[in-house]
Amino acid sequence: MNPIKKSLTCARAAFATTLAFGAISATAAEDLKIGTVLSFSQVMGVYGNAILDGMNLAIEEAGGSVAGRKIVLVKEDDKNDPKVALQLVRRYVKDEKVDFLVGPVASHVAAAIRDEVHRSKTFLLIANAGNDELTRELCSPYVIRTSFSNWQWNYPMGEYASSKLGKRAAIVASNYVAGKQMGGAFADGFKKGGGTIVDEQWPAMGTADFASVMTKLRGLGDGVDVVWNFIPGSGTVNFINQYAQAKLKPQQVGPQSNADEFFFDALKDNAIGVIGSGQYVQSMDTPRNQAFVAAYKKKYNRPPAAVDVAGYDSMRLIIDAVRRLKGNVSDKAAVRQAMIDAEIDSPRGYFKIDAKDGNVIQNIYITKVIKRPNGSFGHEVLQTMDKVRDPDTSCKLAWD
Repeated sequence: MNPIKKSLTCARAAFATTLAFGAISATAAEDLKIGTVLSFSQVMGVYGNAILDGMNLAIEEAGGSVAGRKIVLVKEDDKNDPKVALQLVRRYVKDEKVDFLVGPVASHVAAAIRDEVHRSKTFLLIANAGNDELTRELCSPYVIRTSFSNWQWNYPMGEYASSKLGKRAAIVASNYVAGKQMGGAFADGFKKGGGTIVDEQWPAMGTADFASVMTKLRGLGDGVDVVWNFIPGSGTVNFINQYAQAKLKPQQVGPQSNADEFFFDALKDNAIGVIGSGQYVQSMDTPRNQAFVAAYKKKYNRPPAAVDVAGYDSMRLIIDAVRRLKGNVSDKAAVRQAMIDAEIDSPRGYFKIDAKDGNVIQNIYITKVIKRPNGSFGHEVLQTMDKVRDPDTSCKLAWD
């Protein structure tokens, strides 16, 4: 090759390299967009706002960016409505071109958006909805759960209740997907321990007056030892207060969210003695949790609950994965593997994403509400179930 041609060839190669580098740099500099599919109003609003608070704290701790990409949240109220949520997902993907989705709060909403998430090949980090199906028969490589499966919370409680509290239980739960799955998981665990379910009641979502429920429970008399209940949102306050007013004797048990930092002020002494199960205890005496609680109180002037931690850990999982990939999230398989490989120092304790189904592996804590000498309320840990994973084997991951 003559010197002139050689020089031109080298120049073209250098220019091409510069263009390629420029394209990579431009891509790395693009905003990292996360679309939230959360309820900010109505019965589930308290949870959606808490998840968002957790996410914002994680973003703040990261300095607002990761791998050179500014973190931008795109948010709108899904109104706890499956149709609204589905429209949001489609708009986020098509118009906003989000890199990740976080949410939703409710199990039936999660089911409604699953197919669109999978079809669009957009990662969804479920920060609350426990719908078992999403990491079982409806699992997808694009669905990662950072909260809990409905089984994960309630089957261990069933085992605990039958071994420690009595052999006869009644179930009261809101009549929708999560209520049915949670109640079923509790019943399975309770029966495995030799217990019997003596009564079931399924009030409609949004029920505020539980007089008829209390009347039926009172009619069971001494024939029941335990009442497991799950009434989401503000309804749980009505249920627990009315239970106390009815002076019913069976031990109240259920998800820890029945009586936690969200509702202590409204429940007051009626919360004392309620036994719960969940993946996070705000009063855990560990350096990591103490630091998290202090940061949360400083930023929001309130203590965190489990749902706050789910939002926080969802955002930290995204940040860790994007950092591992140096900002490039175009390879979907690599993104999923990065989230599975992620090491998240969670305030909840052990935290790992299960490669087989995308569900979180974590400790489950059985707790009892106590009143401290200073008059504040908190949880005493009665038992810890270590590294609980969903046992179902129906998940068959397929990228298409």
